[in-house]
Amino acid sequence: QMYTGEADWTLIGEVKNNPRMHIPIIGNGDVTTPQRCKECFDRYGVDAVMIGRASFGRPWIFKEVKHYLETGEELPPLSFEWCMDVLRQEVTDSVNLLDERRGILHVRRHLAASPLFKGIPNFRNTRIAMLRAETKEELFRIFDEICAGQLPIHP
Repeated sequence: QMYTGEADWTLIGEVKNNPRMHIPIIGNGDVTTPQRCKECFDRYGVDAVMIGRASFGRPWIFKEVKHYLETGEELPPLSFEWCMDVLRQEVTDSVNLLDERRGILHVRRHLAASPLFKGIPNFRNTRIAMLRAETKEELFRIFDEICAGQLPIHP
């Protein structure tokens, strides 16, 4: 279905429940919360779940999912500073993996879409600056400006 509509997990469940199927079945599509991930395991019996777009600008979703699957409880809110450090590491990793130009091109749209920045007043110009940033130094300067004017919030 690509990026339209909602993922239809019924076929995935049917494949998994086929008695002739002896390979791991991995489901994906619209897994955006830890609760939805658990529901997919429980309801469809899949062996694994992939998380894609929900991780854009929110790589800590994997930490949230792991905690929820292990405890049945939501992870206590992560600090804004901790999340910003994770985003900084994401930038660094992307630059180290590719090179500065391609690494920044790859990661900046994910950063600008981060739900971490929702609710920050007048964020539009900052988001545009992130989308136009061409160097790691430039992105980190924008991050520093965000942190300097931002009280801790819950992602």
